[in-house]
Amino acid sequence: MAGRLAKYDLTPRAAELVLAACRGGGALDRALADVPDRQEAPREQPDGPGHGIYLSEIRVRGFRGIGPQARLPLAPGPGLTVVTGRNGSGKSSFAEAAELALTGYNARWTHARHDVWLQGWRNLHQPGTAVELDLVQAARPGRTTIRRRWAPGEDPAQGEWTQDDEPFDDRRWHDALETYRPFLPYSELGTVLDAQPEDLYEAMHRLLGLEAITEAQQALADHRKRLAEIVARPYDRRERVRAELAASPDERARRAAELLGSGSPDLDAIADLALRADVGSGTGLLHRVADISLPPDDEVARVRDALDQALGAVTAVATDNAQDSLRSSEILRLAIQLQESGGTRTCPVCDLGKLDGHWLGKARGRAEHLAKAAAQLHGAADRLDVAVAAARALCQPAPEVLSETQDMLDTTGVLQTWQAWEACASIDDPVRLRREMFDRHAELAQAVEQLKSVAREQIDRRDLVWRPMAIALFEWHSQAQQALADSEVLADVTEAENWIRKTAATLRSERIAPFAKESQRIWQRLRRQSNVDLGAVRLGGTRNVELDVSVDGVSNSALAVMSQGELHSLGLALFLPRAMVDESPFRFVMIDDPVQAMDASKVDGLAQVLADVGLTRQVVVFTHDERLVEALRRLRLSGTVWEVCRGEESVVQVRMSDDPVGRCLNDARSMRGDADLPDALRAELVASCCRAALEAASHARFRRERLESGMPHAEVERVLECALTTRQKLALAVLDDHAEPAALLPHLEDVVGSWAVDLLQACRVGGETGDLDVLIRDTELLAGWLQR
Repeated sequence: MAGRLAKYDLTPRAAELVLAACRGGGALDRALADVPDRQEAPREQPDGPGHGIYLSEIRVRGFRGIGPQARLPLAPGPGLTVVTGRNGSGKSSFAEAAELALTGYNARWTHARHDVWLQGWRNLHQPGTAVELDLVQAARPGRTTIRRRWAPGEDPAQGEWTQDDEPFDDRRWHDALETYRPFLPYSELGTVLDAQPEDLYEAMHRLLGLEAITEAQQALADHRKRLAEIVARPYDRRERVRAELAASPDERARRAAELLGSGSPDLDAIADLALRADVGSGTGLLHRVADISLPPDDEVARVRDALDQALGAVTAVATDNAQDSLRSSEILRLAIQLQESGGTRTCPVCDLGKLDGHWLGKARGRAEHLAKAAAQLHGAADRLDVAVAAARALCQPAPEVLSETQDMLDTTGVLQTWQAWEACASIDDPVRLRREMFDRHAELAQAVEQLKSVAREQIDRRDLVWRPMAIALFEWHSQAQQALADSEVLADVTEAENWIRKTAATLRSERIAPFAKESQRIWQRLRRQSNVDLGAVRLGGTRNVELDVSVDGVSNSALAVMSQGELHSLGLALFLPRAMVDESPFRFVMIDDPVQAMDASKVDGLAQVLADVGLTRQVVVFTHDERLVEALRRLRLSGTVWEVCRGEESVVQVRMSDDPVGRCLNDARSMRGDADLPDALRAELVASCCRAALEAASHARFRRERLESGMPHAEVERVLECALTTRQKLALAVLDDHAEPAALLPHLEDVVGSWAVDLLQACRVGGETGDLDVLIRDTELLAGWLQR
């Protein structure tokens, strides 16, 4: 992967994400979080089941159509084995039992639309149910036995499951069975294409060994979807949130709607609004009103007390003659200064007394007394001035917000009360100031508190409407911030995903090419006399298998143009290459009833395909259709044929099958030796078997000669259906005309001998006129002549 990355111009971040995704989900998470990567210990993979696995024997008891234990022996090596038997003989029970023993489930039951198959999985004639599968593995001596046994009342998923008497470890087998599943039941054969598209895709994709890159692609796709959702979420919601905000009378909501309507919304401003930063909003003015404060009560009380005390002090010293005392004190002070500076002199005021030393002593005492009284008066006056100044300082102007909110609140009364209180600052009379200022303050405090209460009520009403919008706005803001942060990461993840998708598609095409080529080769052999051609086989990007199917050169859908038999053939063409890869530990494939719905020409192709596969694989085919066995013999293809017969009480026997002629002759000999049969019935049954042997030989000869001459299979079968009697069938084989049975006997007498004519006569009348041993012997001779 690193080598391929070096050839492309990816951003460093995208290239890093590609490599991290290939290392696993944890490494990708750390790369996206900018956390240094650490080496992870590789996950332990359970040991596989081994290699070179062949089937040796299947033993079944009390399962489906098999009662007492029945054995199906198989040669553990490459080769073709065909297991035949009529419908209901129990042959498919062997196939289903082998699949259940190895995989733990049965595809026929899994895909069934009802539970009838599950209800009848136990045989009614045998209480114990058990399935045993003998396997031979390369580099392991002896056999491996996988066994499943069920107690009464247990369902198929329960029971005892062992391998060589040890608990079966299905984990060891699981991956191999999922990837290289060697079983193809009839329930899947015809539904390979009309099943879920991803089922066939997964089955083929597992073979390509691209799980790591597929998982990496999926991990990147998951992260890309998650990030794309995060990035798109605020823009998907923006118009809805904006419309809700714009419909609100709240100024904050309208402001938020304006911000959201911008091409690039100011996220900081939106955050301020969402977090109730109410600058410029009506709610902000209301908050300012609610925050209006008057001087604290303790300060007002302190100023009032100081003013009261100052007024009391002034009242105490401010007597009626206080001002005369102050003036007398000043005159004495100046007279003393005059005497001290010039000595004894006449009083400048009265011009009678003398300002001498005696006067000076008395004047100084009087002056000291008056100075103390003056000082007390000045101190009280200064204290009053300070108290008055402090009181006036409390009377601040009304805040501007009272004027700004007049259209929202009735602030007229508060403004008038406040202005009256403010006017106290210009009162000169301290007593009046004391009387009016604090009364007006009490009125103002009551009015302001009432106004603030009204403001808070309006704030609460507005916030009740605004709060959910603010929450929605804040959520949008958080999403937008996250989207802004993730948009760059999304670009890198998208680039990485696009690159790995293209690379995965290239690798899939490269690795599926050999499988597609083999499927085309098999289809060419199976498509006998079909105008449907199979082209390229591709794994599509939508997790489906794309088949280039054309009819007479015109592209079309496989399901639209193919018959059921053609669908079966195509199913085999897709299954066999998957089951035959060298990496598969299984060297066997088991196919149930592939012949059904195929015409005769495709049966010949199937016989050749299975024989070819049998050169390198152990192929076990179950069918009730004799045409496959007949095609193997006619085409002289190697194969072992087992016949399954079911008797009373579900007793199933498996015996090596001869050709149809030999089987009929063996049945004739068995009946000839049955002493319990009445003579007349014995003769009739022996003659019937002899007729059947001659008819089988005639059919084989006609098919061989006409097919070799190029006659289509369908025409051969149509002609055979027209020959109804034994003589017509012999005439068709010998004279090439079933309408000339009268010419048959002279021809046989001339070419073979008169004994052949006597044989046909004896078969016709039921063997009553001759020796049955001679009848069987002559039948064998004439059938041999027909088959040459």
